[in-house]
Amino acid sequence: MRELDRVIGYENIKAELYRFIDIIKNPEKYKKLGAKMPKGIMLDGEPGIGKTLMAKSFIAETGLKSFVIRKDMPDGEFIDYISEVFDKAAEAAPSIVLLDDLDKFANEDVYHRDAEEYVTVQACIDGVKDLDVLVVATCNNTQKLPGSLLRSGRFDRQFYMRFPGIEDAKKIIEFYLKDKKISGNIDAEEIARFCEGHSCADLETVINEAGIFAGYANEDCISQENIKKACIIKMFGGSDSESSDPSLDRKLAVHEVGHAVMSEVFFPGRVAFVSIETNYRGVRGMVKRNKDAAGMEYFENVEKEIMICLAGKAATELLLNDIDLGVSVDLHAVDGHLQNLIDANAAYTFKSDFNVRQAPSDRMLEYFETAKEIEIARYYVKTKQFLSQNRKFLEACVEKLIEKRTLSYKDIATLREMYLGSGSAAA
Repeated sequence: MRELDRVIGYENIKAELYRFIDIIKNPEKYKKLGAKMPKGIMLDGEPGIGKTLMAKSFIAETGLKSFVIRKDMPDGEFIDYISEVFDKAAEAAPSIVLLDDLDKFANEDVYHRDAEEYVTVQACIDGVKDLDVLVVATCNNTQKLPGSLLRSGRFDRQFYMRFPGIEDAKKIIEFYLKDKKISGNIDAEEIARFCEGHSCADLETVINEAGIFAGYANEDCISQENIKKACIIKMFGGSDSESSDPSLDRKLAVHEVGHAVMSEVFFPGRVAFVSIETNYRGVRGMVKRNKDAAGMEYFENVEKEIMICLAGKAATELLLNDIDLGVSVDLHAVDGHLQNLIDANAAYTFKSDFNVRQAPSDRMLEYFETAKEIEIARYYVKTKQFLSQNRKFLEACVEKLIEKRTLSYKDIATLREMYLGSGSAAA
């Protein structure tokens, strides 16, 4: 196995890094072409996604002597240490210097990026520019770094490493389960849908937490339910204790299922899970959807998103004949979608104008608000119509959610097939 293959996913980034490895191992064919190795490579992205592992695997694959700089000493000593390491790398050339967590080298913010540590790093990179020294850096937030440090000639190539998608998350989960005692019914895709948008470190922690749950319950192996429970608690603020208010649970279930059913009507299979066990950022209950960001480039999909946002309130009114008071976040999202459609995108009229939007008049603001009120009312009526047409599916999902407290995409798919068949309603 090649070293970079130890990193799961990020195939496009690894392909480019292998190209750089080829330059290091076969320099003559590139010299004939007048092509040179980039002076610096930056791996940027959220904490816990494997940037350091990627960097170390790249370095190991090159076979070059390497030097690591990581902030673990007082400022004054650290600045001298940076210079010393670069001097050693220059003496050992060809070599690599790894600047691990570069944005942690100084406690500066986005408005004060020229800390002495970064000035020193910049000077050291310039000092080895004519030597065979490659600089590799990992960073959680490049906004903390001075633009002069990030420019070409210092870091010629920057890679942004995203959170794992569903397919990569499945592979990561399977990797972490290898040394665990698990039941035979583990479905990595179901877990991956729960965990999409979270780091590799989060996935590792969830698997470990699932083992703790199984052990405390005196179970012989880790089950699918253990892992799903760990996901809900670790990632979405869930709790081990159930609510003691059945009336509140039903109201919460109706609201969340309204969102989930509307999403499944328009985008079958997109809901990862719906739960009344979560307490995410102070909001009880949630629907997690595996979104297609590109889909929001289409007008009809934005309209569907508006109706999905309104579906919690509409379901509460339809099934419980009650006013839903927990819709502030939903209505804020609806307002944002409509503001963009009416104003920025001129989806309904050309009355909006860029120059006017810089300092809108009272008359223009009144126009925007009136237009939004009209459209929200229209979309709300359509939302209730769709939920009414799919009422049996809606009611079945509510009862199943109250029973299980969390429904995965597989649970929802079973009910959708039962009540909607292979197709779904269209907007």
